[in-house]
Amino acid sequence: MDQQQGKHGVELVERTNTTEDQMPTSKGGGPVMRSKADEISIWRSVLLFKRAGCIAMAAAFCAALDGYQINLNGGIIANKGFIKQFATPGTTVILGKYVSAWGGIQSTGQFIGQVLLQYATESWGRKPALLIIWVILVASIFTESFASHWDHWLVAKLLSGMGVGMLQSTMPVYLSEIAPTQLRGFFINAYSFWFIVGQLFASVALYCLKATDPLNYKTPIYTQWAMVIPIGIIFALIPETPWWLASKGKLDEARKVLQICNGGIEGYDIQEQIEVMTATVEMERQLAEENKELGQWAIFQGRNLLRFVIAGWPKIVQQFVGLSVFNTYAVYFFQYAGNKNPFLVTVILSCVQLISMLVTATCTDSFGRRPLTVYPYAVTVASVLCLGIIGCFDYTSKSLGSLLIFFACLATFSTTGASAIGYAYAAEVPTQRLRARTAAWSLAASNLIAIMFSFCTPLMINQGRAKWGVKTGFFFAGTGFVSVAIAWFILPEVTRRTPGEIDELFEKRVTLRKFDKYVTEVQMRADEVHGDEKM
Repeated sequence: MDQQQGKHGVELVERTNTTEDQMPTSKGGGPVMRSKADEISIWRSVLLFKRAGCIAMAAAFCAALDGYQINLNGGIIANKGFIKQFATPGTTVILGKYVSAWGGIQSTGQFIGQVLLQYATESWGRKPALLIIWVILVASIFTESFASHWDHWLVAKLLSGMGVGMLQSTMPVYLSEIAPTQLRGFFINAYSFWFIVGQLFASVALYCLKATDPLNYKTPIYTQWAMVIPIGIIFALIPETPWWLASKGKLDEARKVLQICNGGIEGYDIQEQIEVMTATVEMERQLAEENKELGQWAIFQGRNLLRFVIAGWPKIVQQFVGLSVFNTYAVYFFQYAGNKNPFLVTVILSCVQLISMLVTATCTDSFGRRPLTVYPYAVTVASVLCLGIIGCFDYTSKSLGSLLIFFACLATFSTTGASAIGYAYAAEVPTQRLRARTAAWSLAASNLIAIMFSFCTPLMINQGRAKWGVKTGFFFAGTGFVSVAIAWFILPEVTRRTPGEIDELFEKRVTLRKFDKYVTEVQMRADEVHGDEKM
């Protein structure tokens, strides 16, 4: 199809010569934005869409390097060799100001990466953006390999943060656009699953080195090179997403990708999928023009602003419930709490995260996004409150020390799954034409909060006159309660909804907590067209 382009302000809105007359229509005349394949059951989809599943899982696997790198950087600060190289001479624990600077610069890098890469993701495509991420990750590992001073490590953490942030904002979008509607939640959560596997490997590596070669901190850094090479190969081989291609009018290329992913499946209609995509994109374009939601800042206009807040809120909540205490600075926290083996604690926490992700990934498309986000975060609030209470007593004793680890595990279990679903909200809630931008800015907003806590948490734990230590749990119990209450009111259910349906729900201003009960016109039109036909 020929492509026409119209420029509205600074935004380039792609148009195809698809008109409403050419779109698949129902008896009522409206375009169909839900295909026959979207009606297949979850478990049957697993069997049918094996190739698309393998592509999505291979892409998600690349998060393992990010998890390995971020946990390595967080845990290595307790390595004796690292302390000897980077700490003030004569000290056994790195000063809080250095730890907070490293943590803060990493979150800053995440923010910078998310804000900058969205332009490439939107203009050049999802795949080129992934290749850019790979280059940044290579640069970060190179810097870590040769760092010998605390400010060298600062640069390494900046690059590492940029790579993590870029992948966080791009990979969920890629997975949501390559995976079948019924399995979007599973594959987006697969990203977090592999991220945690990488974290576990980093914890195990540091734990083993502590026993065999406590002054060696270079070997774990070098092992990252073995991971970054296969990731580059995967990024080079995986296809562009059909949704992005369709939104740019590249319909022939979109058909080729759908043929690669789903060709040969009995009853699967590639042309129908293309028509659903073009109908959704065209409808969004028309609504944007009618509502005057155009330009660089369209994500903050009209209903897009609400969608932006919802897309980012689950990841913002994870910061307010104390993620920085029992995850980012877990080693530092338990080291201060008097635990003799903080590395072992991080291994335990990583195993807990892995179990949480296995449960969440397999349940999110069946039980829904909303209940698996709101209620687990409420459990986290109760857990950090208990941490604060324990901090009022002698938590260095064996019994209370074990109780401390238990509540940290409970908080980790509940937050891990809820946080992972946050990526699904970031990728699914925005409109197709604003998906990359909204996901990037919403996650960047979360990282602005993370920057604050990355600097503040080490200082709250072990700096200044207060030195709250374990009592830091009280602070996050308060902020967590407020943020979870807001989440209960604003987080909708979008499980197994197509982009066209989600657009309709927001445009009709359906009560956010009642999304799951509402029967959309998109669904009714699809039922009229498909009738009793089933794949």
